[in-house]
Amino acid sequence: MKDFLFTLLVAACGGFVLSLINAPLPWTLGPILAVSLTSLILKRRLGWPLLIRNIALIPLGYSMGRPFTVETGQAILSQLPFMLLATCVTISAGIFSAWLMFRHTKINFTSCLLGCVPGGLSQMVILAAEMKEADLTAVTIMQTMRMLSVVFVIPFLAIHVLPAANSTAHTVTMEPTGSLPAFALVAIAGALIGKRIKLPTATLLGPLLFTAIFIVASGDTAPVIPLHYLNVAQICVGSYIGSSIDLRRIKEYHGMGPVLIGSVMLVLAVSMSMGLLLSVLTPSDIATTFLSTAPGGLAEMGITALVVGADSSTMTAYQLTRLLFIMLCYPAIVRLILSHHRKLSRQKDQLS
Repeated sequence: MKDFLFTLLVAACGGFVLSLINAPLPWTLGPILAVSLTSLILKRRLGWPLLIRNIALIPLGYSMGRPFTVETGQAILSQLPFMLLATCVTISAGIFSAWLMFRHTKINFTSCLLGCVPGGLSQMVILAAEMKEADLTAVTIMQTMRMLSVVFVIPFLAIHVLPAANSTAHTVTMEPTGSLPAFALVAIAGALIGKRIKLPTATLLGPLLFTAIFIVASGDTAPVIPLHYLNVAQICVGSYIGSSIDLRRIKEYHGMGPVLIGSVMLVLAVSMSMGLLLSVLTPSDIATTFLSTAPGGLAEMGITALVVGADSSTMTAYQLTRLLFIMLCYPAIVRLILSHHRKLSRQKDQLS
């Protein structure tokens, strides 16, 4: 119990410090940095219960599914082929980056595949925790560096470089018509059913999917979870990730830096190219399509969309499509790639 309370205190302090300097995702990155650095200084791993992490994922999954509306669903249906194309191209660029990382560092291929593909920081790290061969420390470092690059670069490009948005869509803040207890039951049911049917990261993806389905089926708008509750949930997830990281192993990742910078630049270039292409093929303006294909988090891209006047519903539809594809399909893609890689390795060993 003392170890748990100490870890909680360290994590909360880390989140508070990063929030003071307006760092991106302070209540997730703060605990990760604080807990992992404290473990390094004390030369012992701090502990955090898996059960608490899983419970904390439920409100986060609900919050990710909450922006999904009937309008978002219609946007997905009308532009689904383009969304799948953008998702496949972006993921292919990430897989190519993973191969380069694997070839030029000593990090195993599983970790590279999870660290270089542009999913969300929390989602990819959680996926890594569920795959035995993955190096959680390496995946967290790669995803954190990618996320920081995207959070700073994408808004700058969208605001200062790209043409102003000409979208006629406006984001209207609506009063929620659904009750928070009802949506809480939906999210919890989604987590339990997700675990039962063995969804990847079930306590995150289950609430996300069930919340989105319930919104479309009922026509209600979902209420917002108070910010301090979400901050506590992020602290719980960040504490688990931080307690799983062993910074003493960072010296093993010689050569990661240059390759990681190159991979981030590659994915950003591919995303911008896809945004330009989609602005020609669809009615959306370049600001909307760029933010739609950008390899950033839904929250960060959503805020940027509001600032530049982009179409938030279209952007959300693209980002959710990529997120759902990565969460639902990417684990199977990783296993398929790894199986093929092992087969080629065995054939090479037999010939040599």
